[in-house]
Amino acid sequence: MKITDIKVYNLRYPLAEPFANSIAWNTARTAGVIEVITDAGVTGWGEGVSNLNETAVRDRLVGRDPFDIEVIWNDLYLRGGVGFSELSAVDIALWDIVGRTLEMPIYRLLGGGFRDRIPAYASGLFLQRKADMTRTLADEAASYVDMGFRAVKMKIGFGVDYDVTNTAAVRGAIGDSILLAVDANCGYDTGTAIHVGRRLMENDLLWYEEPISTDDVSGYREIRQALGVRVAGGEALQGRWAFRNLIQERGLDIVQPDISDAGGFTECRRVAALASDNHVRVLPHMWGTSIRLAATIHWQATLPDSPDTLNPFPSLLEFDMTENRLRTELAREPIRAVDGDVAVLQGPGLGIEIDREVLEEYANAGSI
Repeated sequence: MKITDIKVYNLRYPLAEPFANSIAWNTARTAGVIEVITDAGVTGWGEGVSNLNETAVRDRLVGRDPFDIEVIWNDLYLRGGVGFSELSAVDIALWDIVGRTLEMPIYRLLGGGFRDRIPAYASGLFLQRKADMTRTLADEAASYVDMGFRAVKMKIGFGVDYDVTNTAAVRGAIGDSILLAVDANCGYDTGTAIHVGRRLMENDLLWYEEPISTDDVSGYREIRQALGVRVAGGEALQGRWAFRNLIQERGLDIVQPDISDAGGFTECRRVAALASDNHVRVLPHMWGTSIRLAATIHWQATLPDSPDTLNPFPSLLEFDMTENRLRTELAREPIRAVDGDVAVLQGPGLGIEIDREVLEEYANAGSI
């Protein structure tokens, strides 16, 4: 089997209503999607977090055996000219090809699943252009509980008054039995993160995500020691080397690689091994299309509970609840959370089929 062609689709889905994290307003959802075509009639799909360079990837892949995943990964990385977004997308697509060829889901190729259903947390609760954000957030959070989610994550990092008031409102709306995490998207310096964090602790937080810049290892350690709460982060880190200090120096309790940014299945497995060596939990980040969601599910199915006890800390899947047709309609059969759980996909490869009409519509909607 040989790779015969590469097609890149840089997707853009304009939002009906913008929303913001602590860093920026989102007016569109974007992703780079790659289609890897072989002479056996098997096609693989992959996704990167940003615009993909089709020419650079084609020149390095056409004529190669898609089963040579490790060899291709090393070549793309070591020879340069290809970023981690392309590297991740290609790697996911190659695993998809292998799975489709062998008629096996990717999680089985990776060694098998520790679970056939993954508990999900509803990831939303962004800043919106609403007059009463406190009521808006409380109502949104309550709706997730009504859908069956047993955990939710909200965005903070907008200042102490906003964060304290609205975190309390969300906790009140979901009750005491629902898990609640907060994500500041690197919106604070260390001192402010500790100050805000102390005010938030009465809300029984599951974790405090990216309160400061991810490269500030000593700052993360200071926050962990000051607050006594689980600290999470790492969604934008690329390659195992970028994770090394945060993991080895225990800056994080939970590391959150994004499979479409950190290097695909091949590199994320290495990051998971590094984390396991240092007793750090891995809960992947997910913020993308149906392709990235499917890939994340396959990888997360293979991550063992740590420690493996009768009542382990849940391996929670990030389930994006914001408006995004690239996630809800790009796959012909959408991936859904049912009663707060997401089933591990059982079809060959990624286990999804792409709706080409949706793909073409948003590939022509403007550049990323």
